[in-house]
Amino acid sequence: GKWLHRGLASPADTDIVTPNNDTPYSYAWVDLRAEPWVLTMPKIEDKRFYTSQWDDLWGYVLDNGGSVKDGNGGNSYLLAAPGWKGQTPKGIKRVIRGESSLLGTLTRTQLIGGTSDMEQVKKIQQQYKLQPLSSFLGKQAPAAAPKVDWPAWNEGDETREAYWRYVAFTLPFVTPRQADASAYKKLASMGLKSGQPWEADKLDPAVRSAMQEGLEEARAEMKKRSEGGVDAAKFFGTRERVATNYMDRAMGVYMGIFGNVPEISVYLSMPADSTGQPLDGSKAAYTLHFDKKQLPPVKYFWSITMYNLPGRLLVENPLQRYSIGSSTPGLQYEKDGSLNIYVSAQSPGKDKESNWLPAPNAPFWTVLRNYGPSQSLIKGTYKQPDYVAQPK
Repeated sequence: GKWLHRGLASPADTDIVTPNNDTPYSYAWVDLRAEPWVLTMPKIEDKRFYTSQWDDLWGYVLDNGGSVKDGNGGNSYLLAAPGWKGQTPKGIKRVIRGESSLLGTLTRTQLIGGTSDMEQVKKIQQQYKLQPLSSFLGKQAPAAAPKVDWPAWNEGDETREAYWRYVAFTLPFVTPRQADASAYKKLASMGLKSGQPWEADKLDPAVRSAMQEGLEEARAEMKKRSEGGVDAAKFFGTRERVATNYMDRAMGVYMGIFGNVPEISVYLSMPADSTGQPLDGSKAAYTLHFDKKQLPPVKYFWSITMYNLPGRLLVENPLQRYSIGSSTPGLQYEKDGSLNIYVSAQSPGKDKESNWLPAPNAPFWTVLRNYGPSQSLIKGTYKQPDYVAQPK
């Protein structure tokens, strides 16, 4: 129920992979065990994009209050646990619920035209409101849920046997579904049962060894898949969309936790050049050419963000420019309406720096984000341009 409002992302921000640099983030979590919570979003300017995305502990994207679905007039939404059966109060736009009693948000507020707009973004962020349903209704609060004894997080545990202790800890916060019955049965065979601590010492050593091998093999497979061309749209959405494709669900968290659904924003991975070679700033400089009719068809804006590999974090550069796109101040179009973006480790020249996206002198990865996408983007018929390499 407490917001963490962020400013513009920078290379110093390492708490989330593939951050964007266009919509400063606001994070929050709510515990719905005792009662629902209410999210209220303010009215904002029509030209600005904002969206409050909510995910459950599976990583399912549950809903997006804001510009694309509801306009910019401001609304209130009820956040409810899976088993909540109360009446929807007056003044609530709709109920948002997932499969866990803990829900998290990554709320995005568009920065328009550069850093001078950050003060307006901050004003909007301060108007995002979360309150328990009892407070929203002016009634007495119910009894509090039992206090949670959160485990300490140790960086790197996701690669070690300790990983399974976190799995066991989170299981009581999710409501099992019959579609996952076979997966729960496999977890139980490894000593992972809801409401019980994971006791590694009681397992056969061969099972413990196999669990670690499986963990390492799965991470290696995700790394391999992430380095090729992927259709990120299938990684994010409700259970109805992503279902029990566990690899896709894992890939969404691995490559871009809190990534959004294509109806709100379409992410196009751009990992290679026109010949299929992986992008590498130490080997080439690149040009990305958009014909006028090829510019991304969006209602709000589009951008290309630069990431290092394998970390998928923003890249230090002399311009402190981490993304480039339709809202970039000073972007220069050609006389025929086309657009050239220059992507390289060294400057393409002062006359081209307005259109330069700095790259590391090393392998890199980029993502083309499209906010308020047209049907051609949503359906996958839009053809993005290819990077053309000029070898060093």
